[in-house]
Amino acid sequence: MQRISLSLMALACALVPAAAAENQIWTAAGVSVEPFANKAIDLDLDADLRYQPDGDLDTIEFKPGIGYRINDRFKVSGGYLWGSTRQQGPDRIEHRLWQQVSYDFTEAWSLEFDGRTRLEQRRREGWDDTGLRLRQEFGVKRPLEGTPFELSLSTDLYFELNDTDWGQSDGFTEARTEAKIEWDASETVSWDFGYLNQFEYERNGPDETNHHIMIGVSKDF
Repeated sequence: MQRISLSLMALACALVPAAAAENQIWTAAGVSVEPFANKAIDLDLDADLRYQPDGDLDTIEFKPGIGYRINDRFKVSGGYLWGSTRQQGPDRIEHRLWQQVSYDFTEAWSLEFDGRTRLEQRRREGWDDTGLRLRQEFGVKRPLEGTPFELSLSTDLYFELNDTDWGQSDGFTEARTEAKIEWDASETVSWDFGYLNQFEYERNGPDETNHHIMIGVSKDF
């Protein structure tokens, strides 16, 4: 089975002063393949392009990975990420290894509770040290019985585990909370629409909050 997904995160509105926000347009495409006889194993490739509101390309990320589904509730994954972000002077290039465990907690009151724990090792070109980061996500889903729709709410928390010379500071730094609805348009095509709140904690300055609209489509082959 192959799965190709395309998502768009578009600038919605700034509910805080413009100086405290960096709203962007995010686009992402992903491919997932199960090439082995053991269908518990899948290979993935995600590509993200993030644009400024004026259309200038700001960030590029490529993230290949491999996953293994242990059972109906647990899946382990790992991979690599290459990222490039424009800035004054040379672009900022990051190389990142990541490992994660995804899990389904339970089902109750017609709700499905899940989570994901990810550990990342981040290196910036031009620097020698490695930044360690923990990302913890919690989510809840509500299938709408008798319809092709599903509601979901999730929060992804970012915790830096050390200080680096290139600017990473130990401690909590960010939270991304999203609410969306997914529509299974057919057996192979699904769409999702939603809102993402991106909160960034600034230790030595004002915090930032960004607001985005999410639009996504995925297809299975």
